[in-house]
Amino acid sequence: MCGIVGYMGPWPEELIEKMVGSLAHRGPDGQGVYLDDSCNVALGHTRLSIIDLSDNAAQPMFSEDGRYILTFNGEIYNYVALRRSLESVGVSFKAHSDTEVLLHLYMREGESCLQKLHGIFAFAIWDQKEKRLFIARDQIGVKPLYYAEIDKGFLFSSELKSLVLCPDVKRDIDPIAVADHLGFLWTAGESTMIRKIKKLRPGCYMKVDSSGVKIERYYRVPTVSHGLPGSDADLRNLIDEVVGEQMVSDVEVGALLSGGVDSSAIVASMCRVMPPDQITTFCASVQAAEAGADNFGDDEKFAKRVAAHFGVNLVEVATDVDVIDMLESMVWSLDEPTADFSALQTRFLARAARQKGVKVLLSGVGGDDLFTGYGRHTAALFYQQINSLGVLRKVLGQMLALVPAGTLMGRRVKRIGELLSRDEESMIVDAMSFSGVKSDQRMRLVHRSHWHELPESGVSPNVLRSLEATKQLHPVERILDLEMLGFLPDHNLNYTDKMAMLEGIEVRVPLCDPRLVEYARSLPLSDLISLNSTKKILRKSQSNRLPEEVLQRPKQGFGVPVRSWLKGPARPLLEELTSKSAVEDRMLFDADEVDRLRRDFYEDRVDGAMTLFPLMAIEAWCRKLDNTPQLNLSG
Repeated sequence: MCGIVGYMGPWPEELIEKMVGSLAHRGPDGQGVYLDDSCNVALGHTRLSIIDLSDNAAQPMFSEDGRYILTFNGEIYNYVALRRSLESVGVSFKAHSDTEVLLHLYMREGESCLQKLHGIFAFAIWDQKEKRLFIARDQIGVKPLYYAEIDKGFLFSSELKSLVLCPDVKRDIDPIAVADHLGFLWTAGESTMIRKIKKLRPGCYMKVDSSGVKIERYYRVPTVSHGLPGSDADLRNLIDEVVGEQMVSDVEVGALLSGGVDSSAIVASMCRVMPPDQITTFCASVQAAEAGADNFGDDEKFAKRVAAHFGVNLVEVATDVDVIDMLESMVWSLDEPTADFSALQTRFLARAARQKGVKVLLSGVGGDDLFTGYGRHTAALFYQQINSLGVLRKVLGQMLALVPAGTLMGRRVKRIGELLSRDEESMIVDAMSFSGVKSDQRMRLVHRSHWHELPESGVSPNVLRSLEATKQLHPVERILDLEMLGFLPDHNLNYTDKMAMLEGIEVRVPLCDPRLVEYARSLPLSDLISLNSTKKILRKSQSNRLPEEVLQRPKQGFGVPVRSWLKGPARPLLEELTSKSAVEDRMLFDADEVDRLRRDFYEDRVDGAMTLFPLMAIEAWCRKLDNTPQLNLSG
């Protein structure tokens, strides 16, 4: 795991040096820069040593003839098998790193090498002969890649904050991204909060040369194929295979253990690869809210049970902290104003791992998105089952929507009612939203000066593309597609990468391996979910391994009980960041509408916490952007 940066353009060496410096946290074990003044090309790298700790694996890495130069962030898990294949056709190696294998594979096969890679990656290769930059991102989007195509040239980086250092990258805010964050907490598609900065989408590569930028997709998460019923034994064996492959490392490998079925299944597979007493796991300890509408709880209790069951080491990490002063630094580290304090918990867990000498962690991220772990999946299943009632579905929904949202049960019932009262596509979009505020009401929060730029439907074009591709599928399957194309890479995987790398820790996500993704997509929906059970086949696959209480454990949140927090210790911060003067100065939101939402939230008329919190995060992020100076490169 590392940080990569680079550009093609007429900028001085100072820019690449500062860009590399901004990513020092991603690679505390070394830095390197390549410059080609004749072509105005620069590549940079910060190194976190995981495989081949020697200087032979340092980057940027050159081919023997000097034609190709590679800067690479990630891991290629099947690099040993790929190396053997290359050696069989006469390729010789100087080092023992996956980086060198990737370089030789690209030299022989070009872009088609991507089809052979099992791993998580974002990399760039400069071809001195063709004067072309080739950049690629892994299939699911585990590793980030941002870029800016501007008049003077082209820049890319593992993190957005490196790109805003360049004075030629304008910092205009994208109102569509603002609207996305109000509803989803993440920006859909290639967009970011800054108009000129884009994300290379998962499963895509780009070629950059004097003729411009060309982007191609080499992989798309498959839509459901409605195959035969799955085998829990096959799924269990596949998880074992993937986890075994991902434990390749020259440093210690541990795990994040929440005590849920996803992370527990990962630990169960790890114990088949190495002795349990050599595995260190990390669990967040957080005090549950005493009352209210939040759903956070007892990871610690279940993690202890799993750790004792397998005999692995468990480190309990206190994550009850004063998060009020950490909001601005958190959202800036995430590169976008992601209003989710789960990110901070990930950072604290990564910090604890670093202190214990563990540089690699396996995580259960992705299990909910593949196998139906969220409440919205059950709600969508219920929606479809009563859809035949026609107008009665809407009437029932309208009745349930009248339930007060002041308690956890009340919030859930009200939420289901609101979803039932919508047409299918509106239901799907709102099911993906964290906000308890209707989409049309959220749009009114955006300042009128931006309304002409927002889509008429209020739905991001990137979300609409997924909805169009899945029109013939079951609503649950359509939600799963949106999660794999948006929520997972742009939210969960983003904060996991950014927060762990902030502490110099690599997090691997076995359940996001394309082989598991494709297996899950081949299953009939009945293998995944019923009204009284989610993740059916995953739970069944672990029935002879995990304690029964873990297999039956309901889904719980990971983070801070936001509703209780905003009405208690964070209320002064809420009022300051969403004050009339702050909102009017920023001109992203309508000050009167924000004020009305805040009052309704205090009086329990609206479940507005997960709309107000993004408002706060956006203002905090914009302030950090304002206070981050661009470089003066004129000298």
